[in-house]
This record gives sequence, C-alpha cells and structure tokens, in this order.
Amino acid sequence: MMTTFTDAELKLIHKLAAQPPLTVLQIRETCPTHSVCNPLPLFRIYKIDDASFEAQWNGYHDAGPKQVFRFEGDNSGGDNSGTDV
Repeated sequence: MMTTFTDAELKLIHKLAAQPPLTVLQIRETCPTHSVCNPLPLFRIYKIDDASFEAQWNGYHDAGPKQVFRFEGDNSGGDNSGTDV
C-alpha cells in the first residue's frame, strides 16, 4: 500500500518520534452523522520502538488498514519491510 501523509499526520509523526516506545497518538473528530456516538480515531499511530511505528487510518465507524513505517534516518539495519517517514 502506498501512503501519502497529510500535513497534520506528519506533524503527529514528528511528535511521536520524540516520545517513548508504546506511545499512542491520535487524530479524532466528532462523528458528522451521530451526535452521541464514540467514533474511532481517523488516524492513529503507535510507536513500536525507537526505529518504527504503526499507522492506522479509520473511518468514523470502520477500522481501516494498518501499516508499519520506520522513522527517517534510522540506520539500525534489520529488515526493510517498513517504509521510511
């Protein structure tokens, strides 16, 4: 899956890079259709370790795809299954 991050998502990713592992950051919005529901975060990132993080894009009520990325500038080796951000 090829992903282009929005400016708001990139800002959150840069903030996540300075956080400890296991940190979760999210972009949330209220549901435009229901006034009393608890929608999923539209964008959620989870810091796996100092080199990588998982991103997930959701709909208001449907869980979406997840993908693992590596933080830019990580030269620790290992597999290259993620994408640099």
